Amino acid sequence: MEQNVKFAENVILVDVSFLNETVSDVKSFMGERLGRELPGVDLPAWFSYLALDAGLREGDNEIQVLLVHEGEVSALPHCRPASLKELDGMACRTPLGEFAFSCVTAADITDSSELFLDLMNLALDSVDVKRLALVPFHRLYADRVEEELRKAFDKKEEKIKCQAIYFMMAAPQTPVPCACDSVLYSLSHVLGIQPEEL
Repeated sequence: MEQNVKFAENVILVDVSFLNETVSDVKSFMGERLGRELPGVDLPAWFSYLALDAGLREGDNEIQVLLVHEGEVSALPHCRPASLKELDGMACRTPLGEFAFSCVTAADITDSSELFLDLMNLALDSVDVKRLALVPFHRLYADRVEEELRKAFDKKEEKIKCQAIYFMMAAPQTPVPCACDSVLYSLSHVLGIQPEEL
């Protein structure tokens, strides 16, 4: 992958297959448990909650959202907006700042996990990135994200590390050199699930 990728100060890197599977599972399981149909995920709202969980606060922030997907995946069926084609290149403003969306496909070049890891490493090496939120597809990646994070942070000096936040379904089995948080908190919030209902 080319090294001249331009990043914003704040980057959210998301695997679309993980988002699709997780939202489907949470809506199905929690909807049945709560006895009500849960709404689709309002993407700008979810990314705002995710950014808040990553430590971002209100202001004139630039937030770059990179949605990594396989070539055959073209939609986010449980989200609004749902079309990746329509979402690509769009932007929206919230009290946190401006979210700019880019859909990056692995196509025939590589698979989405390799593309995700390449973009993650490029963002970690970029002098422009101050905060990097990672939402990989854990079931398919196994512990590769953790391994790459260890390699990346081992070779950097403490003072030049960007703030990385690793969003997962469950805590990692071994320590990682960055903050970890559950992706379920932000998803539950945007799906209208109250903390006491979890």
